[in-house]
Amino acid sequence: MGEKHRVVILGGGFGGLAAAQKLKRAPVDVTLIDRRNFHLFQPLLYQVATGSLSPGEIAAPLRGVLSRQKNTRVLLGEAVDVDPCAKRVLLRDGAAFEYDALIVATGTQTSYYGNDSWREWAPANCFDRRRAQSPGSFPRGSVGQSGEVSDAPRRGSDQGHYGDEHRRQWCHVQARRDA
Repeated sequence: MGEKHRVVILGGGFGGLAAAQKLKRAPVDVTLIDRRNFHLFQPLLYQVATGSLSPGEIAAPLRGVLSRQKNTRVLLGEAVDVDPCAKRVLLRDGAAFEYDALIVATGTQTSYYGNDSWREWAPANCFDRRRAQSPGSFPRGSVGQSGEVSDAPRRGSDQGHYGDEHRRQWCHVQARRDA
């Protein structure tokens, strides 16, 4: 009996997760590789910005989402090269993964129509910047500096929303942006 068919999926967004989930019962070995270890549900990002939801309510660890799939492993890494002749993906850290089938689901890049200064205020970039500026301040079920989703309650609150200080900081950022 030969080895199972090897499927490598690049990207843990909607496309990558859907592909991995569809392969749950297939006789294949699936390796999902993403540069982040969490899936961010971006359509609700604006509700995090306004304090209606906590970051943990729109982000989930990829390993957790796919934990019941025995044929799937999730790896943190960034693909820098694909060699279709050798059927191999090379990661930034030097690791290489051979595949029989490759699914590239790395998402898209936003066009700012020649206004690259808008990039700084794009929702996903603003979310990443806020997380980096105050890594210990995210509420329960939130994404920490390392990108792992935590169920630990935030100091002084068990609510899943930003406190008043975070709303003031966000308003300050919004005011600067609108000026």
